[in-house]
Amino acid sequence: MVRIVPCVQLLCVLLLAAAIPSHFQAQEPELPAVRGNITAVQLPDGFDVDGFHVIITTYTQFFAYKGPKKDESELRREIATGSYVQVIGTKNRKARTVTATQIKIRDDRDFTVSGIGVIDRVISPGTEPLFHADGNILRLDTKTEVRFSGGLTALNEVSTGIWIHYEGRRNDAGEVIPTHVEFVKPKLPKRKASLQGFAQVTTFSAGSLIDFDGRFSSAIEKHRMADAGGACGWYPVPDIEAMQTRVRSIGQRLIPQFQRDLPEDDPAKIPFRFYVVEEKYIRSALFCNEGLVLIPVHVMERIENDDQLAAVIADGVAANLQRQQARVEFDMKLIGAAEVAVYLAVRSGVGFGAGEVGGAIVMHEVLRKMEQQRGRVALGLMADAGFDPWQAPEAWRLLDPKQMPKDPAKLKYPERSGYQLEMLNLQYRKSSEARSSPPAPGSPSRF
Repeated sequence: MVRIVPCVQLLCVLLLAAAIPSHFQAQEPELPAVRGNITAVQLPDGFDVDGFHVIITTYTQFFAYKGPKKDESELRREIATGSYVQVIGTKNRKARTVTATQIKIRDDRDFTVSGIGVIDRVISPGTEPLFHADGNILRLDTKTEVRFSGGLTALNEVSTGIWIHYEGRRNDAGEVIPTHVEFVKPKLPKRKASLQGFAQVTTFSAGSLIDFDGRFSSAIEKHRMADAGGACGWYPVPDIEAMQTRVRSIGQRLIPQFQRDLPEDDPAKIPFRFYVVEEKYIRSALFCNEGLVLIPVHVMERIENDDQLAAVIADGVAANLQRQQARVEFDMKLIGAAEVAVYLAVRSGVGFGAGEVGGAIVMHEVLRKMEQQRGRVALGLMADAGFDPWQAPEAWRLLDPKQMPKDPAKLKYPERSGYQLEMLNLQYRKSSEARSSPPAPGSPSRF
């Protein structure tokens, strides 16, 4: 027999449920109104994230995100351009503001850092040396465990061109203090051909084409149309002297000094050449062949200044260093043949994207790491050459969308921009944003 519950009893149950205090009921965690890396700071009143202005009030609470607990004064010191935050509060889409009730701040110094890279600068030698490699500043101390291979036996033999494999943590200055390092003098294969065949061409006739390996030909010659454009094809080379000179001069400035100092017959020397090409779809540098860095015309049309152009070219320079790294890592048995193939197969700075596997989006972790490494190495190349590294995230922000929005202020920062902002905050923090406790709004003497 089916029992029918009287409506009066059912109504009582519903009223009782409504009367239960809210803290006894399961509650959904409040989602951030905005998240990302801080792109501008206007302390003590607020900062900008992902195109929104975050307003700090006297009621705003601060929390550590994915790290040990910290007091409010410590967290306020982390508010700087490049810091990653999650903001909970009231969003006004029309005014593009968020009035923050909670701000969660991530301190990127709280994580272990590891990598491998070529030493491109010896900042200070000695028993506790300071190196620049892999886009990081590495400071060895008395606790660092040091190993040598490839014929090296002592620290005084370590100079530019030597590779370093490291792991450690960052100090307050953003430097990596390695717990252990290994210095490697690589044995690269001898070059099969003379570098004279890879010389930078400065003049070429109208209608010239450049192949994926840097060879020039005429448009009247036969070419497979299937090989036109893309990451590794042939491309028309515009005969616009000012444009070609601009890219060539910036590119030459970005070549690391240790590369310029290598003798012509050194197998580690990379034959860098820089050209502007016509390629409609790729919004990054093209680096299909050793030393060859190609910049599409429409990339130059979208960026706003030489510093942003330097960011794109530096990505191509860093990619060529990455190719050598693959061989070194393989010799050190740090990676297998499959990963070497991935390193050598990357031909442009296009984002790593995602792969569709069984209906799930799977991020390509190796490609992400490669993009991040190129990003931090590029910042170092820019800074060493006298360019503003803070323009790099802006360059990739401008190049990210296929079509520019009507309002450029609504452009979002892609993942590579976010990573570069983090690195800029750690190693290139603006002097006006030194780690000091900014006052709370309305309470200038609070800290």
